[in-house]
Formats: sequence, C-alpha cells, structure tokens
Amino acid sequence: MMHTLRFRRCVVPGLLALVSMGAHAQADYAFNGVLDFSYGRFEPSGAIREHRFNSNSLSASFVGVTAKYGLENGWTPGVTLETFLRFQDLSTGRNRNDPHLSRNAFLFLTNNKYGTLRVGRLQTFLFDTTARFNALGNSPVFSPAIRHIFGSGNLEGVQGDFYWNRAVSYSTPSLGGVTGNLMYSQGPSEARGDRSAVSVILSRGLFGATLSAQRVHRNDGIADPVIENTWQAGASYNFGTVKVFGLHTQTRDRGLDVRSKLNTAGVTVAIGPGTLQTQVGRAKAVGPAVDRKHTSVSAAYVYPYDSRTDIYVAGMDDRVRGQTKGISAAAGVRFRF
Repeated sequence: MMHTLRFRRCVVPGLLALVSMGAHAQADYAFNGVLDFSYGRFEPSGAIREHRFNSNSLSASFVGVTAKYGLENGWTPGVTLETFLRFQDLSTGRNRNDPHLSRNAFLFLTNNKYGTLRVGRLQTFLFDTTARFNALGNSPVFSPAIRHIFGSGNLEGVQGDFYWNRAVSYSTPSLGGVTGNLMYSQGPSEARGDRSAVSVILSRGLFGATLSAQRVHRNDGIADPVIENTWQAGASYNFGTVKVFGLHTQTRDRGLDVRSKLNTAGVTVAIGPGTLQTQVGRAKAVGPAVDRKHTSVSAAYVYPYDSRTDIYVAGMDDRVRGQTKGISAAAGVRFRF
C-alpha cells in the first residue's frame, strides 16, 4: 500500500504537469485499450472446469491513456497510465492483489535519434518477446507459451510478475531493423532484491528474431531466497498467407534447484475471411524433487468483423503428467481502440 501511494505521488503530478503544459501548447493525448469478452469452458490441467464469462481469453482487457508533449530537437516527454479490467467481477486489475494502475504506469522521454527512457511500472521484455513470437500472441488463456512461462507456477515458469514496479528501462532506436532494450527494477519495496533484463529484437522484411534474458534476485530474510536466470530465443517468418513462429526458453532457479525448458511452435494461416492460429508448447521442469512435463495444444479462428472488432472461437488441450486432462473452449468478441 505504501508503495502504491508513493508511486501515485510520483506519476500523478507528472500527468498533471503535462496536462498543464497542454493547456498552453496543445499537448497530444490518446486513449487506448482492448475490450475482450467471451463465454466458455475453462479447465487447466488438474483443475475443476468452470463455465463462465471471461475478460482475457484472446487478449487481456485494459484501458489507458497516454499524454505527451513535443519539445524542440525531437524530444518528447510523456506519461502512460493503464489498468486491466475484469468484466466478470466488474472490477479493475487481473486479480484483487493488483494495484489500481495494474498494467503499464510510467513516465517516458523519447527521441527518434537517441531512443526511449521509461520509469515506473513496466511490462517485462520477456513477456513482450514471448507474445511477439507465438501464433496466439498475448493470450493469457490459450497461448501455450504465455501459460507455461507466466501462468503455470514457479517450478515450470519464471518467478514473479511480468510487470515490474520501481523499474527503469532504455530502448534504442531501430538500427538497421535491430532494437536493443535494457531494464532494471527493485520490485516491491517489501521484497528486498532486484531484477534485470535485456532483449534484442531483429525485424527485417518478412523475418523476425529475438534474444531475451532476465535475472530475478530476492532475499527478504524471511522466505527462501530467489536467484533465477532465464533466457529465450525466438523467430518468425511471414510467407504471406502463412506465418510461422518458434520459441525456446530456459530457466534455472538456484533457490528452488529447478531447471525448466519450454519449446513452442506455431503457425497462422489465412483461411476464408479470417485467420486460423495454432500453437503447440511443451515444457519440462526437473530437479531433485521435481519431474514435471506439460504439453498444451491450442487453436483459434479469428474473424475481423471490421478494423477494430474481432469475433473468435478458441480451444486448448492442456496436459500435465500425473494430472487430469484439461479442455478449454470459448467464443468471444475483441474490440481494440
């Protein structure tokens, strides 16, 4: 709570300052977001199935605003404030523990020649590259890569959230299609430690590739210390009507003494008026007391009703060795603005 109050004291005055400048110099601002609403059966492996409405089947629902002010010599300061939405609970955040500004909440300074500096609550580069290089994008429910790395627990996936508090990042301008990114975070004030990340993304014509790594260290003197290193390589190629994706991710958690590997492959195919998205992921985690195998196969058909609205159906077969099989399926609408 104290961290949230301190963050508000930092970001809110920055937003007010930009609005004040805009009153005299026409500062630019824009509202953006995704509204994803679906109904279906949701059953991860080993869990009890639920039939319910959902707000993040194909993309997580959120709303936000970005305000910025153009200065001379190409410098642009600004602020971005975003929060997730849960229609089924009529609330904000992904869960009750999320802060009010649960998605991105940061100040930034950007220049086309020198790059972009951001400070605040930031989405991790590992999540960004995972979403970019798999066929089902950033779907928290149906993307095997997102589920395995960020939604299947610390033994299989990474420690901590994929949004870091008290973070600072720098992104280079594109140099021949190559962009570099650095991030450092101290995380929540009550959890002593730090987090760091780096990624390089290549986008050249029809080909894309990435190398990404992050390190999470935490030692609050109470819980077991965390020392976890993760690296990832990914690639994609667009053949036109067909686009293929591949990801390999490895995690070594020294605190839990666990190593995990995840491989995913996917393809999107233009079929009729829409696009078929398919992805398969297989994760394996091993350690002195761990031997876990997790396989997920997903597919979705997305029909673009107009430039902002998608209508979709999606399904997943989710299996963890030693647990009951999970079958999930949903139909929904996604609106982007």
